[in-house]
Amino acid sequence: MSATVRKFHLSLNVSDLSRSVAFYRVLFGIEPAKHHPDYAKFEVESPPTVFSLIPGRTGAGGALNHVGLCLLDSEELVAIQMRLEQAGHKTLREDGVACCYSRQTKFWVRDPDGTLLELYIFHEDIDDHGHDHAPADSDLPTLMGGETEAAAPPVTFTHHLGEPITLPLPQDAFSVQEVILEGTINATGIDLPALLTDALRILKPGGTVSLHGLVADRPLSDPSPSLPGPAAAVQHVPDFPSLVPLLHTAGFRNARFTKLSEKGYFESEGVPLREVLLTAAKPGFRSSKKDQTVVYLGPQNSIEDDFGNHFPKGSPVSLSMHDWLALKNTAASSFALLQPKVETPNLPAPTPMPSKARYIMIGGFLGAGKTTTVGRLAKHLSDQGLKVGLITNDQAGGLVDTKLLRGQGYATEEIAGGCFCCRFNTLVDAASKLANEAKPDVFIAEPVGSCTDLVATVTYPLRRMYGNDFTVAPLSVLVDPIRARRVFGLDHGGTFSAKVAYIFKKQLEEADIIVISKSDLIDDAQREELRTTLQTEFPLAKIISASPRQETGLDDFFAGLMTGEQARRNPMSVDYEVYADGEALLGWLNATVTLISDDEFDANTFLKQLASLVQSRLQRDSAEIAHFKMTFSPDDGIAGELASINLVRSDYIPELGMELDEPTTGGQLIVNLRAEADPAALMTAVKDGLAEASLQFFGLTATLDHEEHFRPGKPTPTHRDGEVVMETKGGCKPGSGCC
Repeated sequence: MSATVRKFHLSLNVSDLSRSVAFYRVLFGIEPAKHHPDYAKFEVESPPTVFSLIPGRTGAGGALNHVGLCLLDSEELVAIQMRLEQAGHKTLREDGVACCYSRQTKFWVRDPDGTLLELYIFHEDIDDHGHDHAPADSDLPTLMGGETEAAAPPVTFTHHLGEPITLPLPQDAFSVQEVILEGTINATGIDLPALLTDALRILKPGGTVSLHGLVADRPLSDPSPSLPGPAAAVQHVPDFPSLVPLLHTAGFRNARFTKLSEKGYFESEGVPLREVLLTAAKPGFRSSKKDQTVVYLGPQNSIEDDFGNHFPKGSPVSLSMHDWLALKNTAASSFALLQPKVETPNLPAPTPMPSKARYIMIGGFLGAGKTTTVGRLAKHLSDQGLKVGLITNDQAGGLVDTKLLRGQGYATEEIAGGCFCCRFNTLVDAASKLANEAKPDVFIAEPVGSCTDLVATVTYPLRRMYGNDFTVAPLSVLVDPIRARRVFGLDHGGTFSAKVAYIFKKQLEEADIIVISKSDLIDDAQREELRTTLQTEFPLAKIISASPRQETGLDDFFAGLMTGEQARRNPMSVDYEVYADGEALLGWLNATVTLISDDEFDANTFLKQLASLVQSRLQRDSAEIAHFKMTFSPDDGIAGELASINLVRSDYIPELGMELDEPTTGGQLIVNLRAEADPAALMTAVKDGLAEASLQFFGLTATLDHEEHFRPGKPTPTHRDGEVVMETKGGCKPGSGCC
């Protein structure tokens, strides 16, 4: 059974186990709770102590093997480990390990004098002693707090394309932390399903496998194309939708595409061949004890997770801590955890680390890549043990961005009906709500893509009025390089009218950091030419290049956001009449659609066809698309599973960002479309596209549940550099008086 109170754990090295057991039996007046030839344990009730004896061992601590603390649950274990890591103390975590004839999850740490400490939770008794009781000295730093000795690197197994491989792999079970398959998917003569199954065997619980190579968007009739240059080494090109089922069949979970190149490097049979990096994890120990209770909140009537747990909407379901943690990492926003009451001793609460929350705002014009960047930054900070809270923003409700970020498991608030400058009080309320519920260390805000003057209307008032609660990061503004080259006359191609371009340039003028996003889409010469132009136009800004989708150039950018300070300079001048006219030229459309089919259909293909049909209709009307994005959530999928598609220019190709692994019979489609066009023309294009796309799939019906299409009204900020005006209720719809 699980612990109901915290217990100290003291482990001693002894020379003669039988003699020591006899001594402590007399001392404590109780029989040992466990007694094996290589281990003994006493459970002392007062004070609550686990007292263990390890024969035949010596160490730096002499008779002392280690000191431990048995905790109540996984949440407490993670919180303490995170607290230590944030204070600079290195730890070694072990998930679901067999140890001392029980199954435990734990971490190890040394104090400044080198004393070995073990903090753990107990899962269940087993018949196996498990691995050596304490980690080897080489696995842990010998000192803590700034004088650390580098911890031993994780054990990895790597295979490269062209290298021989023999199954079974020579590594022992549970001995490797990471399996890296570089180009292995592009080799012939390798039984990939058998290799993945054996990779699962050698990995420790929680260990990862990564597959890196060249893939096709769909199956090739000849999967062994002849490719030029170094790519001639590629012998086989699989289709990337087939890889995730292979991993699941082998027993891996949480498979995700961490890289999928935006453009194909090669083409075969008319199918783009892209670079992919796919990662998945070996599940940790799954206890049979179901001590967590959750309630699925929707939107589907019911869902099922990777472990076979079924969740009817609104009904409490019991599951193990392992399954809850996996669920929380992928779909936390769709579930509520019912916390059980636990009797605990009256121990003092840990002293909170005094710090202000960090406020980061990532701006940029429509289609610049803000949501992808926000997601990358949130993961980067979460991996460092920081809690993040996200705030999205739009002229109307029903944001694709919110759906995507919540689907990644982040606490996210959406501010609809106006941009941050006109909804400043609502922005503060959203931050307060996140602070109460998620207690983030860092707030990341993504403003409306047509909004500018953020320094004078948002960050300066925030710093002045709430300086005790927040530190404000430098304002970063992302810029699509192809769009920017056209706006600044470096390239020909579809672009915006002068008043819309005025907003585009004003966003860059107030930036502390200008990020040439999607930098992989242009060559070195074009990138340097654009950098020079931006530095000449905006000499006060730092210009950097990055590709959030390719995950390149982000480390320095993210470090600057966490350590830098916003520049203190006079707010830029803004002609609010031109600003208002520019926003009024943009058409805005948000829609929600229900798709139902008599038979299964490929939602990925449907999204591509619908996007292309809408794009063609708008091109005929000479409308310049600023950003067109859609998500589809299947009714028969697991929580957080969705497909997404994105288009950032009228003359570009709609690209899938996330894809579904299996066909579906229906679900919810969210459509966000912004373009320099009449909003009514946007609605007509979407309706016509839905009708035509549905006809291409037998038995598919598309029902428009909700739609809003409008032009934004004149912006009226709540504050501007200290000048206070009333917040206009109703936001940025026509006639509302807000942006």
